[in-house]
Amino acid sequence: MTSTGTSTGGELSAEERKYRGAAEEGDAADKQAYGEYLVGRGRVDDAVPWLEEAARGGDARAARLRAITAKDRGQYTVADYWYRTAAERDGDCAFGLAELLLERLDDPEGAAEWYAKGAELGSVKCRTNGALLMLRQGRTDEAREELAQAAPYDHVADRIEDRLIELDGRLEHYRDRVRELAALRALPPEERPEDLDEQISELLDEGDEYEPLGELHTDPEWFTSYPSFLPEAEQVYEEAQALGDPRTDQWHALLHYQLDRYEDACRVLEDGLRRHPGSRLLARTLSAVHLQYGELDKYEASLLPGAEAGDRQQQRRLGSYYRDQWRLAEARRWLEAAEAGTDGDDDPFDEADEALADLAEAEQATPPALGDEEEPRLAALHEAAESGDRAADLELGRLMERLCRYPEAVRHYRRAAADPGSRHAPTASYALGRMLHEECGAHEKAVVPLYLPAAKAGDLDAIEGLGALYVRLDEPVDAEPWLRRAARFGRPDAASWVGNRVGDDYGDMEEAVRWWTRAAKGGRAWYGWRAGMQLVRWKRYAEAEGLLRLAWAGREKKDPLHEAAYWLGRALRGQGRNEEAVEWLRTARDVHHIVRRGYSGFMLTSLFDPSMELAKALVNDIATAEAYEEAETLLAPVLETSPRHRTAHHLLARIAEQRGDLDTARSHIEEAYTPKDQEPGPLLTAEEVAGVLRRVLG
Repeated sequence: MTSTGTSTGGELSAEERKYRGAAEEGDAADKQAYGEYLVGRGRVDDAVPWLEEAARGGDARAARLRAITAKDRGQYTVADYWYRTAAERDGDCAFGLAELLLERLDDPEGAAEWYAKGAELGSVKCRTNGALLMLRQGRTDEAREELAQAAPYDHVADRIEDRLIELDGRLEHYRDRVRELAALRALPPEERPEDLDEQISELLDEGDEYEPLGELHTDPEWFTSYPSFLPEAEQVYEEAQALGDPRTDQWHALLHYQLDRYEDACRVLEDGLRRHPGSRLLARTLSAVHLQYGELDKYEASLLPGAEAGDRQQQRRLGSYYRDQWRLAEARRWLEAAEAGTDGDDDPFDEADEALADLAEAEQATPPALGDEEEPRLAALHEAAESGDRAADLELGRLMERLCRYPEAVRHYRRAAADPGSRHAPTASYALGRMLHEECGAHEKAVVPLYLPAAKAGDLDAIEGLGALYVRLDEPVDAEPWLRRAARFGRPDAASWVGNRVGDDYGDMEEAVRWWTRAAKGGRAWYGWRAGMQLVRWKRYAEAEGLLRLAWAGREKKDPLHEAAYWLGRALRGQGRNEEAVEWLRTARDVHHIVRRGYSGFMLTSLFDPSMELAKALVNDIATAEAYEEAETLLAPVLETSPRHRTAHHLLARIAEQRGDLDTARSHIEEAYTPKDQEPGPLLTAEEVAGVLRRVLG
């Protein structure tokens, strides 16, 4: 097999020559060992052909590692192929294939099949994760049987069983206590225990054997992982209504909200308001849920009753809502009411003062308006839209958005998006989602479905935007395929994210550098530094140079990019352009105080010193009398701080040797090699001094 070269661009180490020799002469296991060795050193490109040949020779470990490297690079079809070459006979490959199908290829049925096959092959991971999938599908009894088989061999399975028991016991405890306290509360006042309120507070707020009921909604993962328990939790909340505390309705609604069940959250809050018509807590929560889901008409309608009743928070929200739509007179009315009001249990709102200041600024500004050619078209567009022209609806949505008349824009965008036969539907859906998120404050999870049609249709803005939404939702696995697509089509921010993902999360620096290079060439100077620095470490100096120059050009916007001067100096030195290298290393020395601001702790104490690199270049590359004098000036403070600094002594020894001062050269060499608190050993001969310098400095 021919070598693909090494990322470092240098000669093979003795250790690697041993691995490579065995791989060239040996069997599939030897090739797998060499491939694994290369992957462990970040050289995936070099590892790929060895792993593939080993996998073709029947080595399951090689097939699995090749699949992992492909998956980490977003090559899911390739990963699927290599997992399948060994999945029928190897439990680890069956597990990897099941995980790939579930997490990356949206095939839970296929994942379940391979978890089951892997379990038959003896893979405990397959049995445990197959049980987890069953739990998410609501197949609790089957899952518990699988977990019981896995638990003696897998602490994860044992922990899942414990969590199921805990959740079951927790819900049973809540249910029993709620019923007990509700029965006491139903008694005539004179028959109720004196500490009933304290007992209710203990259940709701303090907890005893378990966390308080008020904490249940804060961990929605319980119910995404174990959905069969959700009806029991809902029953607890519904029975807790008898305790008379509106917070139980709020918590119930927030659990639905956390699980992305908007209609259910609204239903619970509206029912609660019918039982607690004066509850500001429930009214405010309902308004917030409407806003998070971009239901602007419902948001406004839910704010008005509270604002009119003197709720300062609802007044401020309503005023800000009107200000954003340039309904300035209405905005002033409600913001002034929020500032002046004293009704209710609210603390004064600093936000009201800030909102009034923003309002005053808006009142002095020119409101948004359409152009001379657009305004006359409105009547015709409205008429066309009413007659079913979805293109007219889309155009009206855009115009109303420009005028900040967001509720009107919503109505037009929704009509255009709702027609499945219209070619404008994906574009309108994306425009609606983007506006609701960026202009109106809707939550990412509410607008993801609105981005999807346009993203699937190939709209590059929607593709990148959808990936960014998933990032903000902390769902990188869902973000990755969309941002990879955007990056392949030249989006630099997407390329930078993909580079960070594969480099920082997966450890594949070769692939990361390729993406960072794209990002840098797309104008993201930071990634010129990240890619260039790595290329210098790999001794790929010519490739690094241009990227580091891009990074240096961005230093005024990002102080840490002053560090590019140091790496650029090293890149030029590596190309033998010594005079240029020295100039850049002098620059690096001059700006190093700026670079140091970006480091702290261990990273600061271990940070490179450009003065040392400059001294090496002056002594070893320039080698003139003037260069030696400059190097001595640079090295003097180094020895003051670290008297036994070995490199400094070596460089000073080289200078002395070149001047013919062997006694001084010998002194520096002996100082460098003498342990602390020991006397120098026997004097070195001139030949020994020269030999040491040749070995150390070349």
